[in-house]
Amino acid sequence: MRISETTNKYLLRRGRNELVIEELKSEKGERIYTVGVLKSAQTAEGDNWSIDVSTYKTIDRKNMDADLKKLLSSL
Repeated sequence: MRISETTNKYLLRRGRNELVIEELKSEKGERIYTVGVLKSAQTAEGDNWSIDVSTYKTIDRKNMDADLKKLLSSL
């Protein structure tokens, strides 16, 4: 399966963690969600790498997509 684009990026606070959720589209048009927790790491060279979350949206639990709601209820 090949990913053709990232359509939406979300942040969700769950307990002490902030989840990074990305909505992706495959080349066949299927929607796929990825969920991650890691927002920063140290590289082998000792540099600090982090995800730029300024472009991510905060999830509005009242107006979210049904597929995303189903995914979050299973976490």
